[in-house]
Amino acid sequence: MSEIRDSETIDYGIDLGTTNSAIAVAEDGGVRVVKNNDGWDTTPSAVWIPKKDVVHVGRRAKERTEADPDDAHAEFKLEMGVAGAARTFARAGVSLTPEQLSAEVLKSLRQDAAAGLGCAPPEAAVITVPAAFALNQNNATSDAAALAGLSEHCPLVQEPTAAAIAYGVQDTSDSAYWMVFDLGGGTFDAAVMAKRDGELQLIQHAGDPYLGGKLIDWAVVDDLMVPAVRRELGLPDFTRSNRRWRRSFAKLKAEAENAKIALSRMDTFEMAFDLEGADGVPEPFEYTLTRGALDDLALPFYTRAIKLCRDALTESGLRPDHIDRLLLAGGSTLSPGLRELLADPDAGPGIAVDHSQDPTTVVARGAAAFARTVRRPRKAVAAAPGEFAIELNYPAQTVDTADIPVSGKLSSGSTVDWTRYAVVLSNPDGRPAFRGPRTVLSPDGTFYTEVTLTTGTTSRFTVELTDDSGTRQRLAGDTLAITHAKVVPGEAVLTGTLGIGRADGTFDPLLRKGTTLPAMVTKIYRTTIALHRSEPDAVIRIPLLEGERARAERNTRVGLLEIRPRDVRIDLPAESEVEVTFEIEASSREALVTAHIPLVQQQFEATINRTELLAPEHPELVDRLQGLEQRVHHLQEQAEDAYAEQARERLDTLSEHKPLVQLRREVDAAAVDTGAAVTSDRRIRDLEAQLDDIEEAIEIPGLERRLWDLLGACEDIIQQVGGSPSDRRELDNLRTRASALGTDATPADLRRLAKRAEQFQVELLRRTDQWVYLVFNALVEMRDQMYSGRQADDAILAGRRAVAAGDAEALSGVNERLRRLLPPDVADAAERKNGGVK
Repeated sequence: MSEIRDSETIDYGIDLGTTNSAIAVAEDGGVRVVKNNDGWDTTPSAVWIPKKDVVHVGRRAKERTEADPDDAHAEFKLEMGVAGAARTFARAGVSLTPEQLSAEVLKSLRQDAAAGLGCAPPEAAVITVPAAFALNQNNATSDAAALAGLSEHCPLVQEPTAAAIAYGVQDTSDSAYWMVFDLGGGTFDAAVMAKRDGELQLIQHAGDPYLGGKLIDWAVVDDLMVPAVRRELGLPDFTRSNRRWRRSFAKLKAEAENAKIALSRMDTFEMAFDLEGADGVPEPFEYTLTRGALDDLALPFYTRAIKLCRDALTESGLRPDHIDRLLLAGGSTLSPGLRELLADPDAGPGIAVDHSQDPTTVVARGAAAFARTVRRPRKAVAAAPGEFAIELNYPAQTVDTADIPVSGKLSSGSTVDWTRYAVVLSNPDGRPAFRGPRTVLSPDGTFYTEVTLTTGTTSRFTVELTDDSGTRQRLAGDTLAITHAKVVPGEAVLTGTLGIGRADGTFDPLLRKGTTLPAMVTKIYRTTIALHRSEPDAVIRIPLLEGERARAERNTRVGLLEIRPRDVRIDLPAESEVEVTFEIEASSREALVTAHIPLVQQQFEATINRTELLAPEHPELVDRLQGLEQRVHHLQEQAEDAYAEQARERLDTLSEHKPLVQLRREVDAAAVDTGAAVTSDRRIRDLEAQLDDIEEAIEIPGLERRLWDLLGACEDIIQQVGGSPSDRRELDNLRTRASALGTDATPADLRRLAKRAEQFQVELLRRTDQWVYLVFNALVEMRDQMYSGRQADDAILAGRRAVAAGDAEALSGVNERLRRLLPPDVADAAERKNGGVK
């Protein structure tokens, strides 16, 4: 027990889950899960507050979510980082945010560790987060840890990485590719991991922070149980959005979850319980759920998860046969229906499934193994006069046993000639015993040496300081421990692209998904408006976004930088340079964004807002859903009219997966459930982005026709004017590039090539007498934008006479007169009120 208290590393790992949480501890003998007071490995992530200052966490709280939904809450992890997502406890008269509720779960786990291990509650722990979590949600998790009394030294590790570490501890291979399939109560992660010489590295990730077993439970409730309740109890208004039935729906949700778990072991489960009737009197209700019916309902969710696995594989450039094993994590992977689907060579990912670990605790155990690599921060020791202290730098854990680097810097309360001193590192208990060479200190008191470890255990070393006479000196902080491990985590990577929203509505990525952390990048932009101190309402807004979509609004806004006239010392003209810097560190994934304006030598700073995510109101979601449904119908018509086969195939796939059916349920539930509102918002943005892609696919046939028409027009001009050999080569090159696009052509590809063809056409036309006529026609169309209508009309009349006379030289002069009548670009009043960067 004392070994855990005195360890130099954090040693504790916590899986803070949507449905259940767990804590594990790393010991010399390996890693073990700490049982709670009920003797369970996992603790339900539920909180019950029956009266003021009385808080229950775990099993009792989970049971009370059925009988007392006004005073007990669960599944709040999905609302982490959402502003205004507090849960109310009626009898206690308090409201707690998801972060505060999560803190109560963490406090409970700390107490379980203290009771189970006979020591003080841990002061630090590695806490796991879904890889699909946005920065806001990661930051909210760190906030919860602080509220729970844990120190600031609580690294966050992604759940798939933790799971892979737990599997890797038992794996004997030197190198492998694994995919982690992590389906929990509320989130899903698919992660491709590589093991090389004992080091694990996240290669690629795809996930959904709102896909989990909770959705399957609600599908059972909404699709099967609710129609039966309406029919058998005569309740036509029995819907999730009707607050009158809140208690009944809490009961149905709990019973559906219990039935789902039971069907992991049997084919049929009979439910029997009381529900409130129309007159408020409890009435008996029975329902029989079969595994087949459950699997049918769950299939769309399983299919989405498997698609994300395939996306991760595609983005990593790997095929299923490259992956050695599919590693399961999360309680939802215990479903026999899911396991059968995963094992199916056609419907599944096509990867052999590994069942060797308990998926409900594998993340906590991996987090504890990771915690063994994280040293506790040592308090700096100030040496008194005539005494010595040392600061050491060394790896807490390594897969190597020889040539392990150790460096240090000595200090003293007196002035010292450090070259008269030397250090020796020793481990007399090692197998074999180790004693390093005598290393003379540098003039600044630093040294570097290497040690050898005992295989498969923790090696403890003492630093011996001697003077040039060989006399040993007293040295504070003279011990260190390094563990030899089978597997260690590699560098942390970014699992979501970070960037800014431009004024034109596009997303500009700055730190790409997969970037090794810590990372920093700076990019120069220009303001689109001026900031005049006489216009206090003007503002330059720089949205800070996370996501992978080209359109800014389809990504998640995780922060906002605003620059107003009052913030700058002088008026700021349009087109001013703004240097935007994104910086993100590895352990807490805290991001800092700064905007530096060289003209005024000022810097504006924004830490990613912990509660920037806002749950939209229910009426807004209803409107957006209706707009989405109308857009789908409109696109179906457009795809038919344009003969856009690629777009029609995508629409058919969308219809087959029926995402709008699930979305309608979520939007309905959002009337009473903040979590459902957040999920609906994410789903709508995802579907809008899919429709954006379909909309572009509809454009492809028209863009292809325009491109080939332009190339045909260039051919005609070359034949008419007798083009040069270089003209013919350029046309052949454009045709070759157009043919090479084939069926994989994107609208962006076609537009780029069409633009080049258009430029080539203009180059050819400039050599003919047609060019001046084309310019005249274009200027005539801009007549209404010219300064003087009378002068414009006079010039246009003169131009038409020149056209009739075939006088190209005179027409060229008219064109110049018309150009001078066009005003420069001037921003209108609306543009002066709001701007951004470009």
